[in-house]
Amino acid sequence: MEKRTVLEVKGLIKYFGGVKAVDNVDLQLYENEIIAIVGDNGAGKSTLIKAISGAYKRDSGEIKIDGEVAHIFDTKSARRYGIETVYQDQGLILDFDAASNVFLGREKYMENSLGNFIKLLNFKYMKKEAEKLYKKIGINFKNINTPVRVLSGGQRQGIVIGKAIYWGGKIIIFDEPTNNLGVKEQKRVIDLIKQLRDKYNIAIIIISHNLFHVFELVDRIIVLKNGRKIAERVKNDTTQHEIVSLITGANT
Repeated sequence: MEKRTVLEVKGLIKYFGGVKAVDNVDLQLYENEIIAIVGDNGAGKSTLIKAISGAYKRDSGEIKIDGEVAHIFDTKSARRYGIETVYQDQGLILDFDAASNVFLGREKYMENSLGNFIKLLNFKYMKKEAEKLYKKIGINFKNINTPVRVLSGGQRQGIVIGKAIYWGGKIIIFDEPTNNLGVKEQKRVIDLIKQLRDKYNIAIIIISHNLFHVFELVDRIIVLKNGRKIAERVKNDTTQHEIVSLITGANT
């Protein structure tokens, strides 16, 4: 049975000055699938996902969501199509707690007339929603009011993942999701990403230098070099050795 394509990118090009950082890249992402985009530093991986997620304006190319052309001009328009991005710097406000970070930029205000007039934040609602969210995905905080800065790296990553789920992300892009985490926390984040696919039917794109994690998580691997897509492999039909050879050019 043929899988439904949830994201299709055709001929995506992105320039920085006279440099073509992403050069005519095509890719497809299917429902209930995890793909990895790999390549050496400067291969164009982060630029590609930022163009897909609206953080960068692409110079050429087309993006389709569920078969329809998507008009993505910035991150807000990308989110309207269900694209959420988890960057390796996480984008969290460290002095805020988990609930405040979940609603960052999309805060809930009091619904009474006074709240509408002077824009009072509904902290009780946001805290309750955050507690339900993290209980659902299995992330435990001793105190949900704790500032993010004192939480572990794995807990911080869990906050961002939960935020993407809460806001209805149907395509989630991860930029180095296990970077700078301890072994136990890496395992926890890997399990959370698997849960996104298996329990919530979310399609996922991962950028990672860690090929052990790539081969544990993904279904397909796309290799970029100098901004161009040079190879695509089904994980079960390739090896880490072949992928390393493609990245480094050792096979050419």
